[in-house]
Amino acid sequence: MNRKTIFFDLDGTLLGTRDGRMFQIPESAVFALNELKRNGHRVAVCSGRPEPFIHRFFPGLFRSFVASNGTHVVFEGHTVFDGTFPPERVRALMEHFDAFGCRYLFVGKNHAWARGIERGLFARLGANYALPGFLVADWKPEEIRANMMDFVFRDEEDYRRQEKAFTGGMVMNRHPGGLTADLSFADSDKASGIARFLEFSGIPREDTVAFGDGYNDISMMKAVGCGVAMGNAVDEVKEAADYVTEDLFRDGIYRGLKHLRLL
Repeated sequence: MNRKTIFFDLDGTLLGTRDGRMFQIPESAVFALNELKRNGHRVAVCSGRPEPFIHRFFPGLFRSFVASNGTHVVFEGHTVFDGTFPPERVRALMEHFDAFGCRYLFVGKNHAWARGIERGLFARLGANYALPGFLVADWKPEEIRANMMDFVFRDEEDYRRQEKAFTGGMVMNRHPGGLTADLSFADSDKASGIARFLEFSGIPREDTVAFGDGYNDISMMKAVGCGVAMGNAVDEVKEAADYVTEDLFRDGIYRGLKHLRLL
């Protein structure tokens, strides 16, 4: 068998909430990741999360990743692409989303710059980002070093109102089960990040696999040789995938890899 490169989404795929505790990793998934490496395969992350989040929860495990919804690509420790917004784009995005009354954050590797978000939400948002000191409330556009954007909704009505702002190739990827979403663009998403990764590395698409569960994983399913949806994935991901495994906490990663005969 050829050496495979397997991309893993994080939230809902490798990490989840169990017994009220966030960011739990099934033991079977950790075993599977290490076994893949022992078998000579390459493991990589493909997530909307920034690089520091990956290293915090999987220290020393991943040297290759497509982070921040495809805008930060690293192959074996070498930076392939870093799509940080230039200041003029930051201002243009602010003008656009402010006109719709959106509540959002510019998200970079080390900070997220919040706009229109009440201070009372900072504790909850900070817990979701899981990186100390990550949120910034007071800032100027020229200070931002962001690769992507996240959005926050008060309720369903607020979501429907903000949804109207996503035009011209912008894609809102709503997070399952919550009142948050992230933003990707037609030319900047997980699929484009994987394409850059493969072009740089020379890895054939047919030697790639991806596991995912959320809306921003739909493009990823179509960018690899074999797409695997978690059992807890949204229906649209399952429809785009080549195979559907079990839920995250029903050993979905391990069982999916066994089904593909990678373990």
